[in-house]
Amino acid sequence: MGSLLIANVVLDGRAVDIRCEGGRIAAIEPRTDDGDRAVRADADEVLDGRGCTARAPLINSHTHAAMTLFRGGGDDLPLMEWLETRVWPYEEQITDDEVYAGTRLAIVEMVRAGTVFFNDMYWHPRAVIRAVEDSGVRACIGKAFFDHGDTARAQPLRADYEDLFAEAAGHSDRVTLSVSTHSIYTVSEGSLRWAGELAAANDAVFHIHLSETEAEVDDCRREHGASPVEYLDRLGLLSERTIAAHTVWLSDDDVRLLGERGVVCAHNPVSNMKLAIGGVYPYAKLRDAGAVCAIATDGAGSNNNLDLLEELKIAALLQKQHEGDPTALPADEALAMADANPAHAFGLSGPRLEVGREADLILIDRERPELTPGHSLASDLVYSAGGAVVDSTVCAGRVLMRHREIEGEDEIIAAARAAAESMFSRVDA
Repeated sequence: MGSLLIANVVLDGRAVDIRCEGGRIAAIEPRTDDGDRAVRADADEVLDGRGCTARAPLINSHTHAAMTLFRGGGDDLPLMEWLETRVWPYEEQITDDEVYAGTRLAIVEMVRAGTVFFNDMYWHPRAVIRAVEDSGVRACIGKAFFDHGDTARAQPLRADYEDLFAEAAGHSDRVTLSVSTHSIYTVSEGSLRWAGELAAANDAVFHIHLSETEAEVDDCRREHGASPVEYLDRLGLLSERTIAAHTVWLSDDDVRLLGERGVVCAHNPVSNMKLAIGGVYPYAKLRDAGAVCAIATDGAGSNNNLDLLEELKIAALLQKQHEGDPTALPADEALAMADANPAHAFGLSGPRLEVGREADLILIDRERPELTPGHSLASDLVYSAGGAVVDSTVCAGRVLMRHREIEGEDEIIAAARAAAESMFSRVDA
C-alpha cells in the first residue's frame, strides 16, 4: 500500500497536509509553501484538498445494502404487507451475483455521501464481503437469520454461520462479522440463545431489529410475558456489542435496560416514517439512560436513499417537532450519532483525525452555496447539507472518490439495474 498526501486541507481551523501510509495517518503538518514541492515528490499519490475541510467519515449503523435493488419497487405499503408481498418472496430467490451488484451500488451511493462504514444484515453475506473488499470501504457484515421456529430450517443456517466465522481469517481488516438475527418474531428462542453464544465466542456484534412496531411489543408480551427488550435481556443478549435497530416502542423500563447494558440503538427516522410505524425514537430518554444513540438509513427499499446527512436533518427535526422543543436534538449531538457514538461498538476510532488513526476521512467542499456563509460546520452539515457537499472520500488511505468522481461508477449502476430487472422479472413471471 503506497503513501497518500492529502494536500492543502483545513483541519481544526488550520491549513495542513495529511500524509497517509500503510492505511493510517502518518503525519499532519502545517501547510507551508516552501516545503510543498519536496513533500509532494515524496508521496506516491496526491489528493489536492482545494481548501476543503477534512473530517471523519460517517457510520451507517444499520442497513441492508443490497436492497438498493428494491428501491421504488414496493412503496406506500404497511410494514408487514411490504415485507410479505414485496420483499421476502424476492429475497427467497435472490442470487449471489444480484446481492453483489446491489451492494456495489449501495457502496457507491454511501461513498458519495461520506459514509465509509456500514453495518449490514442481508442474504448471501459472502457476496456482500466480496463487494466490500472490491470497493475499498469497511463494513460489519451479518447473514440475515430467520428460522420461524423451525428446527429443521435452523440447523443449516447455524452451520453456515459457523463456516462464515471459520473463513474470517481470509478477509481484510476492513471486514468484520456480526451475528444478525432478524427479530424476536422471526427467530426462535433456541436460535436466539445460540446466536448470543456464537457472537460471544467470536467477540462479534449481535445485530437485531428490536421494538420496531407496537404489534411486535404486544405479541411479545402475550407470548413471553415481557417486552422485546426485557425478553432479550432475559436471554443475555443485551450488551455494548448489541446493535438494536429501530428501538421505537419502548417503556421506561426498556429504556433503563438499554442504558444499563450500553446497547447501540440505531435510529432509522426516514424508514420509520415511510412505513408509518406510529412511534418516535425516544432520543433524550435513551441518551440520558446511557444507551448509545446512533443513526442509520435502513435499506434503500424503505428509505429510499443512503444519504446519512439527509437522515441527520430529518432525525433532528423529528425530535424537535415531537417534543415541542427546538433544543431536543442539537446539531452537534445529531452529528455524533453518525461518527462518535457508535464507533467503539464497531472497533472504529472516534471522529478526531490524528496521527496513528486509520486513514478514513472525507473532504467537505466549504465553497458550496448551501454551506455559505459557514457560521458552524456542525449546523451546516445537519441542517443545510446533503451528500453532495462531500468532495472526496478516503478509506484506509485509498481514494475512493476524487472530486466527485468514482472509478467504474457507470458500470456499477448498469450492473445493478440489470440485476434488479432480472430478479423482479423472474419472481413476477
